[in-house]
Formats: sequence, structure tokens, C-alpha cells
Amino acid sequence: MYRLLIVDDEEIEREGMARLIPWEDFDIELAGTAWNGAEGFEKIQSCRPDIVLTDIKMPVMDGIELIRRTRKEFPEVEFVVLSGYGEFQFTSQAMAEGVRHYLLKPCDEEQICGVLEKVKEEIDQKRARARKEQEYETAVYRLLPKAREQVFRNMLLDREYDRRDYELFMKEYEGREEKSVLLAFWKEKGFDYLERFVLQNVLTELLGEAGVYLSAYIGEMVVFLAAASVMPKISGAVDRTLLEFKRLAAAPVLAALSGLGELGEASVLYGQVQELIWVGQAEGQKGLLSYSWFRERSSQAFGLVDYKRIREAEDYGELLFELYFTFMKMDLEQYSLHQKRDTASWILKVLYGISLEAGDGQECSWQLLEQTVGQIAEKKGLEAGKGKEGERMKAILLAFFRYIQDPDMSIQFLAREILFMNEDYFGRLFLKNRHTKFSAYLLDKRISLAKRLMEYRPELKISQIAELTGYAPDGQYFSKAFRRVTGVTPLEYKTRRSDSMGAD
Repeated sequence: MYRLLIVDDEEIEREGMARLIPWEDFDIELAGTAWNGAEGFEKIQSCRPDIVLTDIKMPVMDGIELIRRTRKEFPEVEFVVLSGYGEFQFTSQAMAEGVRHYLLKPCDEEQICGVLEKVKEEIDQKRARARKEQEYETAVYRLLPKAREQVFRNMLLDREYDRRDYELFMKEYEGREEKSVLLAFWKEKGFDYLERFVLQNVLTELLGEAGVYLSAYIGEMVVFLAAASVMPKISGAVDRTLLEFKRLAAAPVLAALSGLGELGEASVLYGQVQELIWVGQAEGQKGLLSYSWFRERSSQAFGLVDYKRIREAEDYGELLFELYFTFMKMDLEQYSLHQKRDTASWILKVLYGISLEAGDGQECSWQLLEQTVGQIAEKKGLEAGKGKEGERMKAILLAFFRYIQDPDMSIQFLAREILFMNEDYFGRLFLKNRHTKFSAYLLDKRISLAKRLMEYRPELKISQIAELTGYAPDGQYFSKAFRRVTGVTPLEYKTRRSDSMGAD
């Protein structure tokens, strides 16, 4: 049943509509009548109709003002406007207020009820939408802890998430501190429900509800997002938590604390605690590992190793490029073979918690690089290709990077002098596997190395960069090649990068 209010200053028309139309037949209840806008607004406040059928020109308060006032307090009320000839100006004002239905006087029962049927349909649609939204809100409220955990988990893993769920999540997060940290606990074979419950309760008790925002269970880890303000309490809270935990589980528990960051950097912070857990497992560490300790311990390796790029490499060639550049940086830092082996061991330990396979003590820098690439590629499941072609392609890529600094390196050189392959077959295999010609690949990798060198060591001279990337030290051909790929000269690239870093 829909409630209807009629507002019209002409008594004959007002009472005629009220008495002569069988409203019940149209599933409408007549809530009342009013003779002007002021009385009509009072009745809207008291009887709350669904539909108001109103005249425009009335004393005391006209129909336009009635619509405006009602829209502010009762936006759900639908209006049908009655207008006479020559009242188009008023009708257009009503339309501007959001009114979509009007009747031209004089009108009969059929016309009035036809318009009201349309209004009823719109009301039904609005009510259906409102019910769905209410059902959704109720479901979300009931499942809010789970929904929050799912969105938080997706943010940690840098996955896509439902925009609506994310907005509700951010609404919950409003008013919190801008900076926060991740605190993760790891146990072999993970945590059962009771163990997670204990972790949550003990930490919340020690750090306060305002100090622990969110939690998520990922793999064998339970991860908490905590306010930056509770950092001084975290070490003591972790000690107490681990002490309590010994009563529940015999297996050792590792804790890891990230650096400071914003919520939008959650995936970066998660990468930090992952690295800490991997190192802790490999070294048999106990208690709390902090990222500040980790960075201090591995400060040199941090400047040399781009863990994110190595971890994200999805192709054998990409992985080889990243590790080749890491070894190139070690050469620039004049690392000894022993230091390179330590760094390679650290990379494997941080990324996968494994040790570098023992060498014969006689290996050279290139063999160490090849060994490191091989172990990481095996862990990542990366291959240069399938079967014999894959083995040949792997040999080509390794030879490619081994001789990339040689100005004479070419498809003829690698095929004839190094790999003893037919040049035509070499070219076809390379194109099939890399989806580009050898010459284009060589140009791309040399210029990519040059750009990365400029970023790592801005003070390097153009002639030094040219020589390190396989060009003559005079830099002329290097500059032409660099401009062909990037659109700017090496000097312009360095200047622009320097200016952008200064602006930051």
C-alpha cells in the first residue's frame, strides 16, 4: 500500500480527487489533503506519505517551495505536479528540483492513476535497491572481521581487491595514525585457530586495542598491522607473547618487525618481514628480528641487490640481467671473490632461505654468477626453454651476458667462436625464444645497463659507462645508440634524472 497526500488550493478539484477516485483499487491509501504548501508540509511531517500530488500556484507557500523543503527533510517522497496552461516556468522549476512527473489540468482519473502507477514502479525499484544495500551492509557488518582480513591480505600480497570492500575497509581505518609497522609471527606448519586467538589477545592486551589495527593469516605467518606509536612497547610485548606461547606449542616461533610505512605500502612492509623470516629460518634465529637490524647488518648488500626485481623476474633472461647487474656493481665496488660469494650467499638466504652450493674453491666470478642464477632459477621454476632448445638458449643467454662488455660481441662471434653453432640456426632460435632479433636485444640490454649504471653511480663519466656496456670509450657511437633508444643523449638523461631527484 502506498500513502498519498493531495495538495491543491482549489477545493472542488482537491475534494473531487479525494472522494471520487477509488484509491484502494490502485493499492493507494489517501493519507490526507491540504489547501496550500504550508499545510501540506505539516501533513508530510506528520503522516509521511510516499507520494504527494501537488498544485504549483497556491497561497502562503507554493508548490515549488513545498518540494524544496520536503526534499531536504524527506528525500524519499515522490512528487507529481499539477499544472495549468501557461505555468511552464513553474513546471520547469519543479523539474529542476528533481520532479519527473506532472499532469496538465484539467485531468481525469485515468490520467492521474496512469502517472501514479509509474511513480509506484519507481518507488518499488528504490525500495528494492535499498533492501539490497541494507542486506549488503548487514552481511558486511556481520562478516566485517573476515572482510577486513581479506582486504588486508590482498594488500599485503599486492593483489587486486573489490573496490566496494576496500572503501568499507578504509572507512574503518579512518582516524588512525598515518605511519604503522607490520609485526609477523612464524611457526613451522603454521598456527591453529587457538594459537592465532592467543596471539591476537595477548598482543591486543599488551599494546592496546588502538595499537593493533588489523591481522591476517598468510601461509605459516600471522601478520599484524600496528601503530607506529606502540613501537617502543613491541619488543617487550613480543617477549611476553613468546613466553605465553611456549605453554601451547613446542615448536619455536619467530617474530619479525618491519620498518615504518603507510598503509598503501603494506606489500613493501610485508616483503620486509618475509625477508626477515627467511633469514631467521636459515640462521636458526630466535625471538624478534627487526628490519633496522637487518638493514644495518646487510647495508652494503642493500645498495647492491635489488631483491624486489630479482623476486619479480618472470623470465630466465630477466633474472640473468638482474644478477649480472648485481655482479657488475660488485665489480665497481672492487669486491673480492670472497666478498662476492658472501653476497651471493646472502641473496639466496634472504630470498629463499637456502645456502649457496659449495664450490671447488677455484671458481671465478662468472662461475659464481652462473651458479647463483642457476639456484634461483631452479627455485623460481624458470627455464630458458624446453628440452634441447631450452638448453641451447640457456647457453646463448649466458654467453650473451658474459661477453656483453666486449665491443666485438655479435651473433657471428657468439655462434662461431663461443658456441660453435650455425649462424642461421642461432638467429632463428634466438628470434623464436626472445621474440626479437639478436641485434635489437643486444641494443636493448646494453642501453638498459647504461641507464641502471647512471642511476647507481651518477658520477660515472659517459666514457666509462660506454666501456662498461660494450661501446668504444670515446662514447660517440654509444651516444647515438642511447639516443636512438631513449630519445635523449646520455648527458641529457643524467641531467634530467639529477633534476628530478633534486625536486624530490
